[in-house]
Amino acid sequence: MTAARAYLRFPHIQGDQLTFVAENDVWLAGADGGQARRLTAEAVPVARPRLSPDGTLLAWMSRRHGEPEVYLVPVAGGTPRQLTFFGHRNTTLLGFGPDGRVLVASAGSQPFSTSSWAYAIDVTDGADPVPRRLPYGPVNSVAIGDPAVVVGTGYLRDPAHWKRYRGGTAGRLWLDAGGAGEFVELLAELAGPKTAPTWTGDRLAFLADFQGHGNVYSVAADGSQLRRHTDHDAFYARQLSGDGSRLVYQHAGQLWRLDSLEPDSAPRRLDLGLSGSRSLRAVAPVKVAEHLGDLAVDRTGRASAIEIRGNIVWLTHRNGPARPVASTPGVRHRLPAVLAGADDDGQPTVGYVSDTEGEDAIEIAGADGGVRRFGAGKLGRVLELVASPDGATLAAATHDGRLLRIATADGAITELEANPNGDPSHLAFSPDSRWLAYSAAESTGGELLRSIRMVELATGQITAVTSHRFRDTDPVFSLDGKYLAFLSARTFDPVYDSHTFDLAFPLAIRPYLVTLAAATPSPVDPELRGQGEEEPAGGSPTGG
Repeated sequence: MTAARAYLRFPHIQGDQLTFVAENDVWLAGADGGQARRLTAEAVPVARPRLSPDGTLLAWMSRRHGEPEVYLVPVAGGTPRQLTFFGHRNTTLLGFGPDGRVLVASAGSQPFSTSSWAYAIDVTDGADPVPRRLPYGPVNSVAIGDPAVVVGTGYLRDPAHWKRYRGGTAGRLWLDAGGAGEFVELLAELAGPKTAPTWTGDRLAFLADFQGHGNVYSVAADGSQLRRHTDHDAFYARQLSGDGSRLVYQHAGQLWRLDSLEPDSAPRRLDLGLSGSRSLRAVAPVKVAEHLGDLAVDRTGRASAIEIRGNIVWLTHRNGPARPVASTPGVRHRLPAVLAGADDDGQPTVGYVSDTEGEDAIEIAGADGGVRRFGAGKLGRVLELVASPDGATLAAATHDGRLLRIATADGAITELEANPNGDPSHLAFSPDSRWLAYSAAESTGGELLRSIRMVELATGQITAVTSHRFRDTDPVFSLDGKYLAFLSARTFDPVYDSHTFDLAFPLAIRPYLVTLAAATPSPVDPELRGQGEEEPAGGSPTGG
């Protein structure tokens, strides 16, 4: 049997049984591998399945009701029973204790989300199912021996997600050798996180990366005789667990088993097969409303070009079908820009960005059904794309601070500006298609300042509309082209916070308007005789 073609996680071994997670379900197989059978049908994320010491019960974590909670079911089958109701995202299943109680850690009811306490839940028939808090203080993991107890603290994330982290929130191990509640730190001299403590015989196994990669280590009960048992140097060993005599862990999406902690021991990969259909690879309908991207509205307001999961479709606002404009398997089309509305046959002319050739390029789908492509390898990554009202020009903002003009007739690309401070944004054409307004970055580092600029397309001349003292964004021309409106964070009117003794600026951003010609009057200036007052017949109101 070859390795399972799935990503296997969260293994646990008990007796002749092995449980793990794949495809968001819990599976059960033999301790030596082989064909596995699916135990759950959650259709939601699940994690950390654990078998009871006698192998008759299985506990696991599920998000079927939102936040992770612990559930229990007989291995032989039955109705799952919810054990915890913490309603907190920092709830995790630690496993079964030697007495058969389920051990859980959660920050529920605690003032801080990083303060997880350990709880024990009696799952025997007729027992009180209320979680009882264990006297270990805030912990992330618990390994109960006879009589020694080891707890893990400070573990905020999987070391594989934070490789070679050496800060103050790395996982630490603490040993209570006599079970009397007096803990001392284990292996404080080893840098980096130490997680997943697991008793195996009279030795304590754990995961660490103080030698560069996450591997399995063990020490004697007093913290001496450090040994390394795995030699993974490409991916981290993760999610270590065991049944007191053997260990299992995940490495690169496959499960490995370690039968001994002797110096000459070596792990072996378990050969597993998954029975049943691959549920997460099945064809399923997609809700379009949950995958909408950018859109560009036709100038008539009757239809829009919309990006949906890498496809561009033309959608009329009242009736009619959604027509595909660009839909190629394996290719992402994005940032639609309408060049011309639909003709009599319902076919529009739309420009968009495509990665057909591996790099961003501009494509124009014409009303005749043909597609023209240009600019591949010359654009970088396009962040914004807008079309001029006359359809003759596209403007693009790229990831390297460039502002580009693209002629739709022949695909000629002209660089209008290259800004070392940051990327241009919020591109907007004037109604006559002669000017392009945008928000330009003015500084790097700290709070980024932005100003409004305009460029005359015929000459390339750039005009600063606002100074570089504020954060000005979202320029837009009035329909008659006489005014330019924009948003600006320039109102400094501090108010006191309702909960803390401090001042804040909650209303800093407001809309502003500038006139584009000296002779254009401001639409908000007061009139001599009042706004909208008509001249009386026969002379002025004063009789002059």
